[in-house]
Amino acid sequence: MVSPVIRDAERADIPRIIEMGRKFLLEGPYKDIIEDHPEVPTALAYRLLEMPNAKVLVLVDTGRVEGFIGIVVLPHFYSGRTTAHEMIWYVTPEIRKTFGAICLLRAAQRSAKEMGAEYMQCTAPLPEIGRMYEMCGYSQVEVAYQKRLI
Repeated sequence: MVSPVIRDAERADIPRIIEMGRKFLLEGPYKDIIEDHPEVPTALAYRLLEMPNAKVLVLVDTGRVEGFIGIVVLPHFYSGRTTAHEMIWYVTPEIRKTFGAICLLRAAQRSAKEMGAEYMQCTAPLPEIGRMYEMCGYSQVEVAYQKRLI
């Protein structure tokens, strides 16, 4: 049995990344909150691959991308400290049952540190994801809310 591989995303990975991201959007906690416009995250994914302060990593298992994480490193808007912000992190349900998801998060943390980040912030759309972050040493900072204005 071959172990999953975590590597930098390539342009050829973008269609699979968008496929998985749309699945999460359409079936997950955002399904009634965020509209599905796949051209927007597709353009963003391509831009992230070119940005020196961003990183997209993929988890490949048995020759297929089964997870990804995207981060961008910026000065924090309050503290000014260099902070990696997780933009999206998704792994297929099969990989969630393994240690692969945590390995992907740890790889993103290493990349963030290599890019000079002092901190990393992640989103937790579900309480169980927040608990997983806490088990990995993260502390809850805030909770976000959204309201449609038009």
